[in-house]
Amino acid sequence: MHSIRGKDIGLVIAALAFTAFAVGPLLWIGLSSFKNTSDIIAIPPVWIPDFTYLDNYVHIFTDYWPFILNSVVVTLGATALALLFAIPTAFGLVNFQMRASNAIADWILSTRMMPPIAAAVPLFVIFRGLGLLDSVWALIIAYAGFNLPFAVWVSMSFLRRVPREVIEAARLEGCSWTQVLVRIALPMSLSGVMTVATFVFIFCWNEFLLSLFLTTRSARTLPVVISSFIGTGKVYWDLIAAASIIQCVPPVIFTLFMQRHIVSGMTMGAVKD
Repeated sequence: MHSIRGKDIGLVIAALAFTAFAVGPLLWIGLSSFKNTSDIIAIPPVWIPDFTYLDNYVHIFTDYWPFILNSVVVTLGATALALLFAIPTAFGLVNFQMRASNAIADWILSTRMMPPIAAAVPLFVIFRGLGLLDSVWALIIAYAGFNLPFAVWVSMSFLRRVPREVIEAARLEGCSWTQVLVRIALPMSLSGVMTVATFVFIFCWNEFLLSLFLTTRSARTLPVVISSFIGTGKVYWDLIAAASIIQCVPPVIFTLFMQRHIVSGMTMGAVKD
């Protein structure tokens, strides 16, 4: 009995230590967002800030709201575009009896392993030639392209859970493949699709490198703006803290909104028939 209690206490202490390690930096950033720079670097530290001090947030939303809007538009657009191409592709690879289906799926996944920095310069040249440089369209296309392999691969695992008998019955009733996808496969794997959308949303929202290379000013996203607060002569820690908290909020809200679908999607296929 004593050994069990001791083991439980050890697990609780380890869990609390890990939680503090994971949440501590975010908590410190949140507290710093209510401080000015002098309070942030003060010695001894100012542990409890004045929570009525909202100048940092007012400054971010007043002067940098177009870049926050860019992040929202680019992220939603890229997520929608990636799903628009990924789901039909995954459906075709799962249901069309082709000898090379597995090879094609493996090749699609392998393209996700290419680091974005390797394609940054070619994309810059391509979008400059198309006149799309420093536009949200360039970022939407680039973000969707880089997340498409992941979306296809994960969507395949969910679409495989649609019973083959149901699809064959629908085909016998005269449904086209498009009707089977829209009316049968998607409703039956909706939780999986929402799970894919959530991950793609987070990846696109946090993307930094492509936005840095493909934009100069008007189409910049929030991660690039945050990096601009670090200058050669001064670091605006107060603005970095406030902007970082704003950067964290949309993925958290989106994930909470999709939580029911994510849990269902993660457990889909956990039990083998």
